[in-house]
Amino acid sequence: MKKILSIASILALGIMLQAGAVSAHVPIPGIDSGTLFQWPAGLEPTLDGDLSEWDIVPEDYYVPFESHFEYYLGLGHENDESNLSFRVVGSWSAGTNRLYLMMERFDNYWDRNGIGAVAAGDDSWEIMIDADHGGDRHFALPDDYDDDDERQRNQGRFAQNAHYCWPDMPDANRAVGWKWFFNSKSTWHDVPPWGDYGFQLDGEVNSGEVTARIEVMTVAWDDFHWIGPDDSQIHTFTEGNTMGLGWVVHDMDSAEEDNGGASDGGWGINPNIQMWFDCVNCSDFLLAPIDPRVDFSSIETAVEEESWGRIKAAYIQ
Repeated sequence: MKKILSIASILALGIMLQAGAVSAHVPIPGIDSGTLFQWPAGLEPTLDGDLSEWDIVPEDYYVPFESHFEYYLGLGHENDESNLSFRVVGSWSAGTNRLYLMMERFDNYWDRNGIGAVAAGDDSWEIMIDADHGGDRHFALPDDYDDDDERQRNQGRFAQNAHYCWPDMPDANRAVGWKWFFNSKSTWHDVPPWGDYGFQLDGEVNSGEVTARIEVMTVAWDDFHWIGPDDSQIHTFTEGNTMGLGWVVHDMDSAEEDNGGASDGGWGINPNIQMWFDCVNCSDFLLAPIDPRVDFSSIETAVEEESWGRIKAAYIQ
């Protein structure tokens, strides 16, 4: 359990967990709990889809493909790296008070046409954020509130869930923009300084094998109001605290599946699909201190000759 030992060694430096950070959510298979890498102020990733800056992140912060659980419509597909493979890093910065997430994803088909019967309709990364570790619901059902305005006020209010889809398609039928906050009327949540991204795709959309390189920056909200940021309350991230975080990587394998095919897959960070509805079912992530193992002076020069994605693509051919 390399990750557990790493966390223990960092905490032994005198970083104490804050009160209220011990409530358990759903464990990550093979990891138990996640760790958010901390970027020093001013050294946060540049959101351009170039993942070389992330090379300094120690391997024990990564959540690998094999730690994800596949589910959708009860199909229970086995992980097949010739079809899909990815790795994820979650991180944060006290300097910007933002989350930064990275994914490098190999896919045998990148579906992006704005049409679909499942989730966002296209290949997407669905991310759930429970910043205060409260286990709150982020989806209000029609019967929860008699008043439509009150129901909308409580969509994503204390925890948030959105589908992240690329390339950006403003005129898509379903997943409008790059961050589809599907249960909210908000039109401002996906623009800086509240949200931003970097995306590169080696390969063609809707045609054959690709490697996607993805970076996401986002604010987290203790009280989100779709009307605007002035009516909302930003969460303040605190080193040593634990937050709830979940994600599902959705994979459409062909254009035919957009019309309701049942072979769409969703690979989640834990076995409980219910996290799409409430964050009781998200997983625990520690907001780690600055890692003393990392030489941050190397950020500008950390470049691999071959990325993990190219290696993975070559391996399966």
